[in-house]
Amino acid sequence: MGVETIRTLLEQAFPGGTVDVLDRTGGNDHFHVTVASAAFDGVSLVEQHRMVNRALAAPLADGTIHELRITTKGTGTP
Repeated sequence: MGVETIRTLLEQAFPGGTVDVLDRTGGNDHFHVTVASAAFDGVSLVEQHRMVNRALAAPLADGTIHELRITTKGTGTP
């Protein structure tokens, strides 16, 4: 699974948000994702990360994503 596939899954889960995906090791299995979305406004950091994990549930479950670092933030809009 490549960066673009992960980006697409996150953009579908968080429409209108900003998504950045970094392949940390070049092996297509260790990623750092950064997502900014209004969906995170007023939501705890733990729940924000759960939302990202749900969006990437399939590749996490099948082992395609071996390691995932997550950075999230709201946009500050109601």
